[in-house]
Amino acid sequence: MEYINKTVFLNYLDCHTLGWKTKRNLLPKLSGLNNELLTLEGKNIRKKALRLFPGAVSGKELKLEKAGVCCKEVLLDLEVNKVIYDMRFVADGFYAKHNILKKLEDNSWHLFEVKSGSRYKVKYTNDISFNVMVLSKLGIKVSKASILYLSNDYRLYMGYSKLFAETDCTGKVELKVQEFSNISNTAFEDLNSDNMPQPVLKRSCKNCPVFDICMGKGVEKHIFDLPRLSILQMDELIAIGADTIDKVPDDFKLTQRQKIVKNCVLTNTRYVSDNLKTELENIKQPFYYLDFESVTTIMPLYPDIAPHTQILTQFSLDKADINGNILKHYEHIADQTRDCSKDIAEKLIEYLGEAGGIITYANAERIIISKLGLLFPDLSEKLDKIIERIIDLEFIIRNNYYDINFHGRTSIKKILPALIPDMNYDSLDIGEGGEASAAFAFMAMGLYDEERINETKKNLLKYCAQDTLAMIRIHQFLINV
Repeated sequence: MEYINKTVFLNYLDCHTLGWKTKRNLLPKLSGLNNELLTLEGKNIRKKALRLFPGAVSGKELKLEKAGVCCKEVLLDLEVNKVIYDMRFVADGFYAKHNILKKLEDNSWHLFEVKSGSRYKVKYTNDISFNVMVLSKLGIKVSKASILYLSNDYRLYMGYSKLFAETDCTGKVELKVQEFSNISNTAFEDLNSDNMPQPVLKRSCKNCPVFDICMGKGVEKHIFDLPRLSILQMDELIAIGADTIDKVPDDFKLTQRQKIVKNCVLTNTRYVSDNLKTELENIKQPFYYLDFESVTTIMPLYPDIAPHTQILTQFSLDKADINGNILKHYEHIADQTRDCSKDIAEKLIEYLGEAGGIITYANAERIIISKLGLLFPDLSEKLDKIIERIIDLEFIIRNNYYDINFHGRTSIKKILPALIPDMNYDSLDIGEGGEASAAFAFMAMGLYDEERINETKKNLLKYCAQDTLAMIRIHQFLINV
């Protein structure tokens, strides 16, 4: 029998079907550079956390485990204040692996769970509570439970004591453990049954990794195609059995945008507002199409930067005329060995000049340039003038155009196949933002040799340039409409 681990159990709490599928490894496998980076950094953070506990030893080193699993008896002989880590426990078919355990004077234990986030999150309580539940089933008393997460005050080269903040969540954990224990027997039966639990539509289905082969399989005109459904709206629609747009009552309260989408879906038409032409004509020539790429790592890559700080790493900039002809292409990528934010800001000022509309997709560029202005007061006036010229192409589309093939989304990757079918990112070695960020991080961490760095930078520039070219093509499509 395969044991029920934390991921299986917590997925079961969210959705019985998801938990059942998780236990049988039926979820899509995470892969790619972004996942590799998260795994690498997660292991690194756990190693650094152990520096807070001098003398801590692994269960394997102490030979506390029998058949790979620790039992209660082997813990009794440990001295007070002894710290052990990476212990594995099994009880009643549930399996838990603990980060750090410290023995207290009353023979109870203080459990520490190490997280890579930069603030305490509610979901961390669920994680640690599952582990405490398994220990309690073995008769091992946890009298204190703490989350260790990264401190925003930490900077590179500070001591490890500055790296982590601690939140005592013992009270919350006690309540959760009781809740988990009460449903553990039912969960065990459901998860080990040969019959998959019947899925039920709920809000979390929208972002579920198996939605397309579960509640969304074969369903056209799904209510999830309605953009920005509120929690209340979604709950009300699910409650009345309206899983598709054609089942949404005529008197159901929708936003203007949602009404437009509903009408397009029901009539199989696209929407073009009367205001689209005016908004496009208000963009001043020449047109500049700007796209940024950035990197965000758990541990700071450079001095004077907090954990999880977003750092601008490159940009692509196309200057084009009204017909979409590229008059000039500019691009810049950072030196991975240092923070080049100011260099990039100065290049932007140089290349963008003082006239012409700056077209971006979504609001990321505006936000990043605003942050650059705060970081570099000597450049803030010029950067503020750049911000005044920015036009968000996604905002224009969201308010003035809809195609039923958008399925309620307006991100550039979602709309491109509908508007420009002959253009995609499939031929690129790096074709997604998370992959681009991870690739740069690996370079900055010194994990690539010079040959691979040069090749990676070429691929990053190609990817970023594809984004600006996509904006040109989308803009031209809208003009033609």
